Formats: sequence, C-alpha cells, structure tokens
Amino acid sequence: MKKFAGVAVAAAVLAGFTHAELACAEGDAPEDNRLEIHGYGEVHYNNPQVDSMDKNAPAEVDVHRMVLGWEYEFTPALRMSAEVDFEHSATEIELEYLQVEYDVAPTMSLRAGNLLMPVGPLNEFHEPPTYHSVERPYLETYVLPTTWQDIGAGFVGRTSNGALAYRAYVVAGLDALGFTTSSGIREGRQHGAEATAEDLAMVGRLEIATKGGLTLGTSGYYGGADQGTPGLGSVTVGLVEGDIRFRHEALDLRGEAAGIAVVNSDSVSIAVGESVGSRIWGVNGEAALNLIHGRSQVDGRALWLFSRYERFDTNGETAAGIDRDPTADRTVVTCGVSYHPVREVAFKTDVEFWKNGADQDLTRFNVGAAFQF
Repeated sequence: MKKFAGVAVAAAVLAGFTHAELACAEGDAPEDNRLEIHGYGEVHYNNPQVDSMDKNAPAEVDVHRMVLGWEYEFTPALRMSAEVDFEHSATEIELEYLQVEYDVAPTMSLRAGNLLMPVGPLNEFHEPPTYHSVERPYLETYVLPTTWQDIGAGFVGRTSNGALAYRAYVVAGLDALGFTTSSGIREGRQHGAEATAEDLAMVGRLEIATKGGLTLGTSGYYGGADQGTPGLGSVTVGLVEGDIRFRHEALDLRGEAAGIAVVNSDSVSIAVGESVGSRIWGVNGEAALNLIHGRSQVDGRALWLFSRYERFDTNGETAAGIDRDPTADRTVVTCGVSYHPVREVAFKTDVEFWKNGADQDLTRFNVGAAFQF
C-alpha cells in the first residue's frame, strides 16, 4: 500500500504543476515562473567487512531516498514550499517539510508549517552532494536526529549585510516514549503526523559567515517531552550545539559538538524498558582536500579526499539506578573520496571504522551516487 501511496503523492504533485501552469496560461497569475521544482536523491551500497557489532548484517544496496520538492510564489513577499521524501525505493514516504513564509520586513520573515528544526548545520540543508561521505555524519543521526521536523511557527532572517542569519521557532515537543538507548531522542520525533502537542518547545539557530570562508554556528532547543503521559512525570529536553566550518580554495574543514540533557530520564527508562541517557553528547571533525581545485573554478568539477572522526554516546550519563550501556559509546573514523563531475552530482566511496565501549568493531565499505537539482 505504501508504494501505491507514493504513486498517488507523485501524481498529485504533478497534477499541481499542471494546474499552476494552466492558471498562468489562462491569465490567473500576475507573473510567470511562480512555480519552481527541485529535488535530490541517492543510491547506496553498504558492505560490512569485519563486524562484531551485528554479525548477521549482510551487504546491501538501496535507493535510499528520492525527494521531490516545489516552491510557489503567491506574491513577491509570500510563498510556500514543500518536499516529499520517498525512501527505500518509495516503500517509506515522509513529508520532509511544508511551510508558508511571509516577508514582514526586508530582513525578517514569518514562517509556519511543518518545519525543519534549525539544529546543527545539516538538518535544514541535507542534500547528499553537500557532504563528502556516502552516509550522513553519524553525529547528525544519533545525537542530532536528522531529518528532524515538526509543526510550529517563528521568524527567520538575515542582517542587511548578510553576515548574520537566524531562525527562532515555537514547535510541538518530542515524545519521550520514543527515546531509546542506542538512538537517544531520535525516535521521539513526531514528524508533524497527528503529533501530540501537550508539550511545546523552543528552538533556534545563529550563524555568522565571514568573507574569508569561515562560518560559525550555534543551535539550541528546550521543551517538554512527556506529552502528558500518565505516570511519566515532567520530562524536559535541552540541547546545545556549536559548529565551525572553514572553506577556502581547495581546503574544507568542519567541526561540531553537541550535548543533550534529558530531565527525569529514569521515569522514561522505566516506561520504555531500556536505559535512556540523561546526558547525550557527540563531537566530530573533518578535513577534505580538493585534488583538482583548478577545474572546480572553471566548471564545478571536484575530487575531494576526506577523513572524518566522530565520537558520540547516547548513554553518556544515566539517572541513579539505571545502568549505562557501553555499546552506546561509539567512535567512527571515515575515510574516502567524493568526485563531482558537476557541483550537483557526486560519486562517492569510503570506508568506516567503528568501535564501541564494549570493544566491538565494525569495518564497512560504502559506495554511493547522489544528485540534486
């Protein structure tokens, strides 16, 4: 049924395009080119070579995701945009985001809908050609649960000189009954799908960019997560994140750190039947070198050689009486190559070296192809 639903959604999108084009042709629209489409996708091959974490894990190929998106401009100051994500050959379907944005000032807009959380540098801008590895950075999966979206409203903007950007929203809170040992708060996302909103949250981000290629960012999140569940008590989640990127000519350097506090994690652990961390944290650092930088300036071609170090622990601390799980403390080193024949297309290969606090290892070889338009 999910596959047929995917076809139906795609047909509806295409029907919307046709209707808009007809409206323009009939003179209903005051301007041309008010509708724009975009998208991205990626295909993966993953092969665990040495694996004591999950000895039954097979080699796997997957159409990981195909995303179709569109933006419609009602007036120069009022627009809507949305994306639908067809994952794993369209066997899973998700509304990536759906938002309406209205310019209330030259440097500020009101935004409302099912919003991508402005947490970390990747969650809002996660198109696969924008990062070097086949898989997304794991800090952005296990600590910051990319892709993370929920229903809310707030303001976005940028200073007149373009150096400082900001986002600040009020959104529906997480659901603590989805928290787990290995994935932290990830399964507590409600995705805006009939989401319980007994608890709300505040989320925001600031970014500063310099002309020399340095970008600094920080994000914060605070809100309730018990959603009025009887017997759970008052559960709150606080998150702080900071990131840095320096990109100049052939060099690309990135780093990030994030920490999460879960208040009353003991009651959550008892409710879900597994250890939920009261402290969750992660750090990473990455260096990449473009071996054909001269061609990049001419036609966008690039050949990136990169290496990334990550350490994250979704059971960094636990409440009194709740045992820590050492397998939640993970270190991953990823090394690989990413080739871009044009900026919007990437062919990637890398190898990941995993180790956890229980002295279990995983070595995995990955190949991928990705695009955006």
